[in-house]
Amino acid sequence: MTAVSDLVAVVDRLLDPDSGCVWNRAQDHASLARYVVEESYELVDAIDSGDDEDLREELGDVLYQVVLHAGLASSFDLEDVAAGARDKMVRRHPHVFGDERADTVEDVVRVWRAAKAAEKSSRRSAFDGVPRAMPPLERAVKLLERLEERGDAAAVVASVVGRVQGAPVASDVPVGPDVPVAPDVPVAPGGGARAGGVDRGWGARLLASVAEARDAGIDPVASLRAAVAELETAGRAAE
Repeated sequence: MTAVSDLVAVVDRLLDPDSGCVWNRAQDHASLARYVVEESYELVDAIDSGDDEDLREELGDVLYQVVLHAGLASSFDLEDVAAGARDKMVRRHPHVFGDERADTVEDVVRVWRAAKAAEKSSRRSAFDGVPRAMPPLERAVKLLERLEERGDAAAVVASVVGRVQGAPVASDVPVGPDVPVAPDVPVAPGGGARAGGVDRGWGARLLASVAEARDAGIDPVASLRAAVAELETAGRAAE
């Protein structure tokens, strides 16, 4: 047995209806979804840290989530999951496993996109397959990538900004002096609306900033993460 098959055996024992773990047996794919997200973020932290031991541990935690979900499934198992991933990688790398040529990174991206498009030919929109559960900034970048492939990112972003520019604030949110406030928005002392609501105009301006950053060759997600890391460092220093 390998360590992977040992891990499968451990999960099978945890899920055993007679002698397993009560907590594990009570879970399903939906209840475990949050842990997949949490473990993925911890993996990113480990990558950022540059610590190989942390990276190994967090990769193991992500792998455990995969094995656990496969163990809970009734219509497939881990072998099916691995076979699907194997077959997909072979299909999407015809320049390695077939007769296609791809001598540059750009060629590889082109070949990958063509193979993926053939697999997903039933999709009706360029946005199909972009997860709605992604954090908004990451999702904005992904949608912009799809629009850039289509060639009309700037026009679509401009239409969004133009449509919501000057629109009333949807609920109680902080607003600037140039943003009109709907009459029914509760206003906090000092003139601003209370925090916690939705300002579509502010969101559209942020979306435009994300698009501008991409046009300038800036990674908006990595840049914001770096700034937030600085915020945490400064905040901790002030404690």
